[in-house]
Amino acid sequence: MGPAPIVTRLWSIDWLVMEFVLLLLCLLALKLLWRWFKAPDNVGARGENRVAATLSFNLPDEYHIFNNIYLPLPDGSTTQIDHVVVSRYGVFVIETKTYSGWIFGHAKSSQWTQVLYKEKHHFQNPIRQNYRHVCALSDCLGIPKKIIKDMVVFNGNCKFKTEMPSKVMWRGDAAQYILSFSDVLLKNKEVSNIIQAINKYSDLVDEDMRKEHVSNIYKRHSAVSIDDDTPNCPYCGKRMVIRTNRKTGDRFYGCSRYPYCKGTVQIRV
Repeated sequence: MGPAPIVTRLWSIDWLVMEFVLLLLCLLALKLLWRWFKAPDNVGARGENRVAATLSFNLPDEYHIFNNIYLPLPDGSTTQIDHVVVSRYGVFVIETKTYSGWIFGHAKSSQWTQVLYKEKHHFQNPIRQNYRHVCALSDCLGIPKKIIKDMVVFNGNCKFKTEMPSKVMWRGDAAQYILSFSDVLLKNKEVSNIIQAINKYSDLVDEDMRKEHVSNIYKRHSAVSIDDDTPNCPYCGKRMVIRTNRKTGDRFYGCSRYPYCKGTVQIRV
């Protein structure tokens, strides 16, 4: 009868240790889940899904919606378009952004700024980013740019601290903006041809292409050395030339099509 209490105490200690280990594992799992949930790629994907759902719910059936489209560029890389809406009233190219905090940006700035918890983060001007998409869509589909309407749609809890540029809007206003265009620009047959062409490019996308696209984005927007090969424009794919900032004297690569294209790449010192 003597050893029983000792065995009971040891058994209780073992259970406490097991419960403590399980608690730690649960906390670790929750932490990893939270990091995954807040990862920029996942936040962006959820934002794009919300925009896609909003467009699908609010646009009539005659508007054909495509999401996550990859198109080839002249330099052999690819560009990814968040949403394309095809209608008789034009082809709408939409860049989606999902941010929190304060947003500072002007239509002609090369970069915009997000201020979140007193930290500043810079990101590419989405209007310029979307111009690249317009060029790619025009080239791949063989349609004039004048029938392509570019839009930037913001999700999230962000607030613009500068005036929101034209063609930049909140998710809830996107469908109404598209419906505000009433002039017929395309015949039904032309709409069908565009839809078939976009479907053709959609069928070519695989996981390797997506990975290569991400790698090309990093290379495209990284500063280059003056000794490197001359880069192609990150917006239209044309050859770039060395220019000099008149105010600072710093050299940079500018698109050879300037002022029609204002793509730039910094030169690493």
